[in-house]
Amino acid sequence: MGLISKCATLWAKIKRLPKKYTISASVFVVAILLYSVIFLIDKPVVFSYAGATCAKQLTLFPELHDISGKTDYKVQATQTLRVGNVTILSQELCFTPINSPAAGVDKVSTAPFGSWLLRKTFAITAAAPPTAHAAVLSKPIPVSKPLTIPLSGTDKVFTYHMKANGARVVCDPKANATSCDVSKLKLSQGVPYELELTRQFGDDKAATLVSKEVTTLSATHLSAASVKPGEVVYAKPKTFELEFDKKITKITPKLYRIDDGKRVPVAVTSTMNDKKVLLTVADDLARSKGYELLVEKLEAGDGSGLEAPYKLPFTMSGGPKVTSVNVNRTGVLIGATVVVTFDQPLSEKQDISKIVTATGGAAISGKKNNQLLITLDGVPKCGDFSIKVTNDLQSNYDIGGNSAWDYAGRTVCHTVGTIGYSSKGRAISAYYFGNGPSTVLYTGAIHGNEISTKYLMEKWVDDLEANARTIPAGKSVVVVPQINPDGVGSSARVNARNVDLNRNFATSDWQKDITTVNNKPFPGGGGESAMSEPETQALSSLAQRLRPSLVLSYHSVGGIVAANQAGSSSALAGTYSQLSGYRNTTGQTGETFEYSISGTADDWYAEKLGVPSILIELGSSTAHQFSRNQKAMWAMLNS
Repeated sequence: MGLISKCATLWAKIKRLPKKYTISASVFVVAILLYSVIFLIDKPVVFSYAGATCAKQLTLFPELHDISGKTDYKVQATQTLRVGNVTILSQELCFTPINSPAAGVDKVSTAPFGSWLLRKTFAITAAAPPTAHAAVLSKPIPVSKPLTIPLSGTDKVFTYHMKANGARVVCDPKANATSCDVSKLKLSQGVPYELELTRQFGDDKAATLVSKEVTTLSATHLSAASVKPGEVVYAKPKTFELEFDKKITKITPKLYRIDDGKRVPVAVTSTMNDKKVLLTVADDLARSKGYELLVEKLEAGDGSGLEAPYKLPFTMSGGPKVTSVNVNRTGVLIGATVVVTFDQPLSEKQDISKIVTATGGAAISGKKNNQLLITLDGVPKCGDFSIKVTNDLQSNYDIGGNSAWDYAGRTVCHTVGTIGYSSKGRAISAYYFGNGPSTVLYTGAIHGNEISTKYLMEKWVDDLEANARTIPAGKSVVVVPQINPDGVGSSARVNARNVDLNRNFATSDWQKDITTVNNKPFPGGGGESAMSEPETQALSSLAQRLRPSLVLSYHSVGGIVAANQAGSSSALAGTYSQLSGYRNTTGQTGETFEYSISGTADDWYAEKLGVPSILIELGSSTAHQFSRNQKAMWAMLNS
């Protein structure tokens, strides 16, 4: 029988009682009904994940009430009326879970002192917690900004944790979502990771919502810049343009001037237009100063950022500075044009005749773009000239300073002549230095495979040119780098007609048929007749014309010195040996060569001209050994 029907039966019995009992019984029945309604019927409460879970309930002296029985909730009285330090009543009770809520009904009873009297029971019905919509993790995720994961409802009861790369981050609650600051996970861009999203209640894991491999967004990269790293900027730019491979939505650029190693901030503003960023400075940047443009952070439209801060060092130029000149300080050809190249185009408006001076016969012929042109038509052989540029020279951006420069040079001190031609028509050249009556002749590469002697003669020509004014006043120097140009061209000992030129001279022992350096027969190796070869004729004609005081004939690869014993050659050979370290074998023909020789140039100098000569066998067939021979070569010239 239901409570209502029982009450109806009881009420019918009360009405049959005498009147004096009816009033008392009626009050009792009403009291019982009120008590039943207030305390015996469970009050339904719907649990909320989105906020506080509360129920309207008038409670007297709530501080005296305790929870009776076991429950997963704690109860707090709200909307209270206090008198002094005593809470008289509250109008609302709120329920806070102390354990992880689960779907279902949980009953909570409160009563004064936890007794059965005046006990009120609340039936708290909880739905299943909100679910996560993980579709956002199916696409590459950003690493530098929060990642928002939608939920099926707002959840302020649980916390959500994201774990990856061995790190964990606590996410922030949002309306119908949770937001995780992925940057705290220290993920790299464009890399796959195992990611886990869990629901936590306090320190306990309530559930794993997501466990899957995700990929981070690829980094944003700079694809172009109006200034290159390390570039010297010659213009007066007010803007700098950066272009990236993605649309840019946020950027924090900084510009610094480098003063004595210190970074001084320079005001710069930025404007974004799709993938391009325009950086603007208010004032002209200081010249001759270093700068660094720094982009520490940016955000692309897809949420990606830079892999690392972007640094762009550059330097603002000063005025034009000389970077090169096309001539050496010595040996400059007479009539040549000296080209002075600057690091930037020169001003078209300036009159360079007031800024550049040339002396010694040199003359300014003009300027072109970043070059200054000076002609040497008026400078004599072995003549000095100079070029001077003042600090007033300006660039085509009207920027001056740092351009002061001067240059002193000397025109060539030697002449070159052709003394004859090889069997194949190659010119045989001689280099002439000085103008004294006594001539020293230096020759190389009479054997084409002795290439080191050609290299030595070329180094000697350069040294004589650089030090032409130290050549003794009474001396002349003639250098023939290669007597056998055909043999040099084919790396052969003999000339193009298969003749050993150093066996072709008209000496008393000349022979047509000779032996090789390996003591093998060499029919016709001495030529059809003495002096039959054009190379031999050219050298002999030169020697006869010059009547040199000394001839030095360079060969390889014995490391010896031997005089032809004419005149002072023996003494000079001793000096050469001492200065070079080569062994002196003068007068020791059997020890000097282990094969028979005849018709040599050095014997011809002695027999026909009475000219002393020294044969020098270098210690290498390929290396010029100039440093080993230099002092000895100068000593022969000064003898």
